[in-house]
Amino acid sequence: MTAAAPFWRSVYDFLEGRSRAAGLLRMLISLAFVLVVWQVLATYVVTNKLLLVPPAEVFRALAKESGNGALWTNALATVSAVAASFPVAVLIGVAIGLALASSRLLALTAGPMLTALNSVPLVALAPLFIAWLGLGFASKFVLVTIFTIFPVLVTTETGLKATDKILIEAARSFNASRWQVFTTVTLPFAVPFIVSGIRVAWARALVAIIIAEFFGSFAGFGFAILAAGQSFDTATLLAYVIMLGALGLMGSIFFEWLERRLAPWRQE
Repeated sequence: MTAAAPFWRSVYDFLEGRSRAAGLLRMLISLAFVLVVWQVLATYVVTNKLLLVPPAEVFRALAKESGNGALWTNALATVSAVAASFPVAVLIGVAIGLALASSRLLALTAGPMLTALNSVPLVALAPLFIAWLGLGFASKFVLVTIFTIFPVLVTTETGLKATDKILIEAARSFNASRWQVFTTVTLPFAVPFIVSGIRVAWARALVAIIIAEFFGSFAGFGFAILAAGQSFDTATLLAYVIMLGALGLMGSIFFEWLERRLAPWRQE
């Protein structure tokens, strides 16, 4: 074993750790890797700038959009619609999942219809909702809400039904009521499932808002991406894609933190 081996082993162990410093370093390493690969592809592989531009040009386009105010206008339109519709979708999804887990008859009756609705492509329904609700906030709110419900619904039902029966029987042996069993056993057991569903739903919400803004909006990240694509402004298009990726990453980090707070035993 060389003298450098203990050093690299310590670096590896540090990167595997759960500290904030280790998490930040892992993120920086991932970012650096993506930027290097991107630069190599844009320089030596995809040389047509209508298809791909180097990272530096994208960041210049991002600075330009920020300087003229377009970035903030589009960010406000997108973030406000998602911020208003996402909590509503989570609440509805949890409520329906709880109802399905509580009633076998309801699950057998409504389950197939919900599965069919979940399988319908969002692109197919977006023009219809926009025709009903018009351009602007209302259509975006409804589209994001509808297509964000299902991951939360499914994981809530799955988590509640997957509760360890031994734990439930143990609680009942101490004369716990149905409400006490739900609040102290079933719901805590389902929390990691629900949060996982919320994390998936967050990604679906970003997809839904972009599609909604493609079809019926005068502002937003989707509107800006569509406009940049139509004018072959690849740098600006990728700049807004990066902003969407940043939104997705921030949401994922927040929900991961939320799971640690709500279900700390999962980290043990």
